[in-house]
Amino acid sequence: MGSGLAEVAAKAGYTVVVRSRSAATAQAMITSIEKGLDKQVQREKISADDKAAILGRLSATDKIADLADCDLVIESVVEDLAVKKALFAELDKAVKPEAILATNTSTLPVVEMAMATGRPDKVCGIHFFNPATAMPLVEVVRPITASDETIAAA
Repeated sequence: MGSGLAEVAAKAGYTVVVRSRSAATAQAMITSIEKGLDKQVQREKISADDKAAILGRLSATDKIADLADCDLVIESVVEDLAVKKALFAELDKAVKPEAILATNTSTLPVVEMAMATGRPDKVCGIHFFNPATAMPLVEVVRPITASDETIAAA
């Protein structure tokens, strides 16, 4: 799911940092996106220039510190509340104070992830339907802690 989210965001013109626990996994996500873009070029859905521009907006890392300047971080880790809460606590310390933290979960309570941070007003759910690259449907989930500004930006 993470590579699909990254592709959708990069296609929309955003600079995207793909982060995984290993550099090899993060790079494999970029490679997977590239292969999918190759098929889109072959089918004439996008141009070779579009593909190059999309790939130019993607980078891969295994370091959470590389997310420090991101305005929006969307996590798509395993559907385990303890894992997500730990990640949100870690992200809270790693990214700039004004950054929005979002979860792609459709089943877990977003408010619990929000409360794992020092910025519960800047946490929301942004649930992309699968496959993200083919389904133009996104659900924004507002926990009781989220500000109007966070939801408007999401």
